Amino acid sequence: MTGIGPIITGVLLSAGILFLVAWKWKIPAMPAIVGGGAATLAAAGAFWWLSTSLDAPWEPIADVLGQPALALLVGLSLLMVRFWRDPDRQPPTQEGVVLSAADGQVIYIREVDANKTPLVTKSGRDYSLTELTGTSLLAHPVYVIGVEMTFMDVHVNRCPISGQVKLLEPIEGKFISLRKDEAPFINERFTTIIENDALRVGVVQVASRLVRCIRNYLTQERLVQAGERLGVIRFGSLVAIIVPKHQNVLLTVKPGDRVTAGISILARYKTPREEALL
Repeated sequence: MTGIGPIITGVLLSAGILFLVAWKWKIPAMPAIVGGGAATLAAAGAFWWLSTSLDAPWEPIADVLGQPALALLVGLSLLMVRFWRDPDRQPPTQEGVVLSAADGQVIYIREVDANKTPLVTKSGRDYSLTELTGTSLLAHPVYVIGVEMTFMDVHVNRCPISGQVKLLEPIEGKFISLRKDEAPFINERFTTIIENDALRVGVVQVASRLVRCIRNYLTQERLVQAGERLGVIRFGSLVAIIVPKHQNVLLTVKPGDRVTAGISILARYKTPREEALL
């Protein structure tokens, strides 16, 4: 049986590595502490049991190096169990609302004036709404609401409004880090446009460096309900929801807000029936 020193060293290394992974993948503090702590303790317990059962010269090295590897494996397993969730949800019943298409945090809201205002300017290069969406169907004054998903968020995306699917447009691209401003215009992505009697809304699922799978569940001309499953994008990524900018649309979120797909209301608008009553 070895001393407790190698076990403690392994615990410190495990905690440090898991902390770095959580920071890199933007995992919130509380889940990172709980999950990382559980993984670290599980690995320490396993190697403590081995140290009481074995008496070998290589045992201290195994304690120091094996613990972080096991802790990382346990931590990733816990993360994957949470990641693959697809809970049933009950969307709001009121009419005239635009729901979030993704779980996550609103990281920006940008206003675009009829495709003349660039969404992003990087190294002297202007990137337009048409480049983001791969279509001119949304080339009118709009709000672009960016929702960032982390590994802790449900990655099933949902329809923001009820209506008919007018466009399904896969766009080939690269897989660079979303930390770069130009990533949404360069990376692989998928644009969905849904239209009803009052407005036309777009959803752009954007891949990140780790994403290699964007799936869309819809078909062209299909009638969908607000909150219905739209598709899925694997691992941390970005979803942009594009909402018309006019006097009948009122945004109800701001950057920094946490939103839930199919539940949270991003904007309210007047339906044709409400317009007729005015």
